[in-house]
Amino acid sequence: MLDIFKKGIYLGLGIASTTKEKVEGLVDEMIEKGELTKEEKSKAVKEILQKFERDEKEFKEKTKAVVNERLNDIRFASQKEVKELRKKVADLEKKLA
Repeated sequence: MLDIFKKGIYLGLGIASTTKEKVEGLVDEMIEKGELTKEEKSKAVKEILQKFERDEKEFKEKTKAVVNERLNDIRFASQKEVKELRKKVADLEKKLA
């Protein structure tokens, strides 16, 4: 089955654009080439889609971690910090009024 996943990736089934129809098309091609049997189609489609879902989730988590790390490196204020600063400014404006 691992070979099926590699072929899916090699055939351009990108994580974000993978649809059930595309996977079924890939599996149909593999059946035509004799690489899979018709009986294996349902299982192969399910396993490929599950693999892409896991990969997509992992990709999103890694991307989020890298983005957050870079934002911290350049010292942008977080939403929480901005909210706290706004409250302090509002409190100071009240005291000055």
